[in-house]
Amino acid sequence: MPQLSQPGWRASLNAGYVGGGATKFQGARLGDSDAFDFDLQAGARVPLDEAWFLQLGLRSENIYLDQENGAPIPEEIHTFHFSAGLGYRLNEKWTLTGLLSPSLYRFEDVGINDFGLSGGLLARYEANPRLTWSLGIVVAPDSDVKALPTVGVRWLINDRYSLEVGMPKTRLSYRLNPAWALYGGMDMIGATFRAGEHLGTETGFSRYNNALATYRDIRLGLGASYEVLRGIRAEAETGVSIFREVYYSRIDEQVRFNPAPYVRLGMSARF
Repeated sequence: MPQLSQPGWRASLNAGYVGGGATKFQGARLGDSDAFDFDLQAGARVPLDEAWFLQLGLRSENIYLDQENGAPIPEEIHTFHFSAGLGYRLNEKWTLTGLLSPSLYRFEDVGINDFGLSGGLLARYEANPRLTWSLGIVVAPDSDVKALPTVGVRWLINDRYSLEVGMPKTRLSYRLNPAWALYGGMDMIGATFRAGEHLGTETGFSRYNNALATYRDIRLGLGASYEVLRGIRAEAETGVSIFREVYYSRIDEQVRFNPAPYVRLGMSARF
């Protein structure tokens, strides 16, 4: 992995499918609804000198849901985020980074209310080459969680085992050889978005037109990864989506889905 004084580039592509789970809305149990998600990310670290650096990123979240009569379920969710941050390396142990992230909450019928802004401050502490801690706070005024404290750790336990703890991913990995690894853990996907102009009218709940909402899917799974080329890794995993919902924060209503199996394929590159 590049040092902080060197340029760093990363990109990832993930696609997943969650099987149909029974829909629950306002006490009623409706039909099954499945979901397909597609996520694309890219980012770069650009050194300014030995201590200062820029952190840049792009992300596109795309989720397709199976609509059910009797519940305000969006058929599609599309969001786009740009993040820019300024980092400073205090010493060999501590690094501070401040981030701002403008967001677009939908791609159709875009107006001024479809743009949002979030940000945060992150501190990174490298206790030793095998153990790194991170802590900070993320502020997102349009999310149902306005301010979220974060704590994470990356621990290379030995030559075989490694542990990552944090949001949105917690993972214990076992390296079989330099190319192959097995892992298990928890992951979360989701997005803050604005519903379509006619979602409520189409589903019989007019107040959900243009409503601000958060989609959240928490998963437990097992997987395998393979280093195709140096810095390029492919992953495949399966497990159970244990909690999935669409939460309309300003209306204070949610659509929930029963647990269901999922699969995910991913590809990442880091230089």
